[in-house]
Amino acid sequence: MQKDFYWLPQYNEEIRKNFEKCGSTRMRGMFTEIRKSGERPLWIGESVWVELNSAWGSLKYNRITEQNRQNRASDIGGLGSSLFTGGSIPPTEHRRHLKEVLGREPTPVKLHSHTHKRQEDQQWIDEQARKAYVSI
Repeated sequence: MQKDFYWLPQYNEEIRKNFEKCGSTRMRGMFTEIRKSGERPLWIGESVWVELNSAWGSLKYNRITEQNRQNRASDIGGLGSSLFTGGSIPPTEHRRHLKEVLGREPTPVKLHSHTHKRQEDQQWIDEQARKAYVSI
């Protein structure tokens, strides 16, 4: 593909890293959709499909899936599951955005406040977020 796009050689490593990160995210999403649908797309060979279904049905995979489900729904100290107002944007992107806005690296307290308060009224999204802020 580099034959169609050109950049300075010193950017090769950064471009490769970004390409692989985006590709990995996209593939993860595609495989999630494929697993949920249960239908083999044409680009996945029959033998690979058998291996994927075997892995998705394994005890180890199901254990990890269940643990992740429990972690997402954990009820810490009776305060309910953890909420996050950042939407689908990961905290690392929020940190990067705050760094641009503030002109410096945001403190962990500032990042927590930014991602756990409603933007319209600056109220804490839940009691757990408020208590975490107070304890920092």
